[in-house]
Amino acid sequence: MSKNFTKVWKVIGMLSSSVAFAQVGNVGINTPNPGSTIDINGSIAANYSTVNVTPYNLTSTNFHVSYNGTSNAVFNLPAAISGAGNFKGRMYTIKNNTNFTITVNSASPETINGNPSVVIPANQSLQLINTGLTGANSTWEATFLNSSITSSNGLTMTGTDVKLGGTLSQATNINNAGNNLSVNGTGKVLIGTNTVPAGSANSKLVIDNGTTNGALQIKDGTEQLGYVLTSDADGLATWSSTVTTAFANNWTPRTGTLINPFTGTTGANGLATGISVVIPAKGWYFFRFGIAINSDCNDYIFYINGAGDVWKSYCTSSTAVFMSPRDQNRVLYFAAPGTYPVLAAKTNGVVPAGFNIGNPGFYLDFVKFQN
Repeated sequence: MSKNFTKVWKVIGMLSSSVAFAQVGNVGINTPNPGSTIDINGSIAANYSTVNVTPYNLTSTNFHVSYNGTSNAVFNLPAAISGAGNFKGRMYTIKNNTNFTITVNSASPETINGNPSVVIPANQSLQLINTGLTGANSTWEATFLNSSITSSNGLTMTGTDVKLGGTLSQATNINNAGNNLSVNGTGKVLIGTNTVPAGSANSKLVIDNGTTNGALQIKDGTEQLGYVLTSDADGLATWSSTVTTAFANNWTPRTGTLINPFTGTTGANGLATGISVVIPAKGWYFFRFGIAINSDCNDYIFYINGAGDVWKSYCTSSTAVFMSPRDQNRVLYFAAPGTYPVLAAKTNGVVPAGFNIGNPGFYLDFVKFQN
């Protein structure tokens, strides 16, 4: 009796095998009228696995893989097969359950959507399907499953297209990490308004603070009370004072000790005087200079390279006299702060009979009065 039952089950198994591999038409499970090649009226189960190690190699046993590791991960896809064993249509779903990234690599020279690899961001999912192609073809097609993506804080989303252009909903810090951040094109950057105001047709930056003072603040260490923003020849702006109003209280003396530069027997320029002026900032300066020189016919000059003369006398007599005028004033412009040596020159070889004689003695001081 048991032998007969065994023979019956063998026959049923053989028939089932022939149906599974040879049947033409649709197969239904829990449905009498299947509408597709396989029509299942019920649930489907496939392999589900969790991974926390890296790298991880995907195989024929994987279907859905969830990553729960503690670092950035690398997943490697299997190499495609040509001919028998080709797994065209094989599907993988990879879920990143971490705040790290997963880099999915194809087997070289194969590609994923034309790229050798694709990155799954934190808390996102990727679905892959094999195209059956081999070599340097797109062996895998990839689709991000964006159902968990939301767009906010400066982003808008239409379908799967996420764009800049939304409203900032939280404090935002843009760290360019040493890279340039450029805003170019014909548009404008508007702050405090979304309407281009009258008169700003050629403006690239518009700040509208309504009727409230303090729309602009620039801090670079040069700012002081009463200063204005001024530009150099390249358009570089710094804060500078405009006018020194109290000359008598702001005179700055020269530095160094005066020596007689006119002891040589030939006329020359670039003669060292031992003195300098320290200019604190670019701008216009008022100089006053006084010295007594007793000499016959010669021209004596004190000057600052790039700025001009600060004192000059002309030959007025063939006998020794005091060069005049003794006290002289100059207005000079300095394009940059710095220490400027005061140099001297004379037009011939006459050595003064007297240098810095009389009372009061030599003086040189100056004051800034305008940028």
